Amino acid sequence: MISRTGKDNFLVAHYDWIVLGVGVLALLGAAAFYVLTIGEDPEAEADAAVASAASKKPKETGVEKFDLFAFSAASHLAKSPAQISEVSERGESFLASEKRVKCKCGKAISGDVKAVPKCPYCGEAQEVEKAVVLDADGDGLPDEWEKKSGLNPGDAADAAQDRDGDGFTNLEEFLAKTDPADPKDHPDYLDSLKIQLPLKETYLPFVFCGAQQLPGSWRCEFFNPKKRNPKRGITGLFTAKIGEELKDYGYVVKSYEQKKEMRSIKGGGSQQKKSVDVSEVTIERKSDGKVVKLVVQPKTSVKLPAIDVQATLVYERGGVKTFDVVAGEEIDLNGTKYKVVLVKGVGTGAEVTVEHSISGKKTVIKTP
Repeated sequence: MISRTGKDNFLVAHYDWIVLGVGVLALLGAAAFYVLTIGEDPEAEADAAVASAASKKPKETGVEKFDLFAFSAASHLAKSPAQISEVSERGESFLASEKRVKCKCGKAISGDVKAVPKCPYCGEAQEVEKAVVLDADGDGLPDEWEKKSGLNPGDAADAAQDRDGDGFTNLEEFLAKTDPADPKDHPDYLDSLKIQLPLKETYLPFVFCGAQQLPGSWRCEFFNPKKRNPKRGITGLFTAKIGEELKDYGYVVKSYEQKKEMRSIKGGGSQQKKSVDVSEVTIERKSDGKVVKLVVQPKTSVKLPAIDVQATLVYERGGVKTFDVVAGEEIDLNGTKYKVVLVKGVGTGAEVTVEHSISGKKTVIKTP
């Protein structure tokens, strides 16, 4: 909607003075007329006027039948006169009229958006007048905010500065609605953390093939397909009892659980249920205590298990830093520590879940 003011129209801007001047002239004219006619007999003139009106018919007098609707409308306008223009903002007028705006439909309506949010004629919503925000140095920081934050409204360079040394510029603090003078109040560091694809998976070089029961224990059998060499009589098999270390691999056998499960097996054109060995062995990595559970699988169809999914995280603040992480590791961002809880691939992208070391708040970082 377009505001209609009287800045560029003399009659609109000074209508109240014009009305006052016409009124004064009318009063002076009435007084002069009274002075000129004061010598005549008013009672005789009144009697003559009454006699003349009584001798004429209604059509000759021009008097129409009294209209109650017109009277009611006139009374309403007298109590609440319609205003069609806004008082000049320069302040010349002493009479304050109601603010009016012109709608897209061409009608003049009230400019009070709260009282009249929509045009009563066409239903068009009124545009809310935006408050003027002063920014003397044009740095994107409002003058009022700069003064409140102890910055200089006349210095454009302070927008790129970091007053509290928390790693964020004053402009970034303004956009995030944080305090540029408080190093503990700042935007989230994780907003500057991105995942760099592709993810890297770490696989165990061996699989679990079965277990043999011993008096009071179990001997677990493992198979490394890369070490198998039939020509040299090397099977690639190796064993370890519960509590023993898997030599050359850095893992210790912690426990074994014998389990079986009924599964549907296709055969002969029909499905039959068969008991399948799904026993598990638990091993622990000595370097970091990572626990891995391996389900038994035959040596004829080996699928090496992925034990770690590694992600490369790029932190772009105060220079570029990269972190190659797996679940369980910790990263430090400007003194704030986060623990990597989960790394996983999602479709063609990835997700990394991190946990704030103090608050325990978890955040999921995703690829675009």
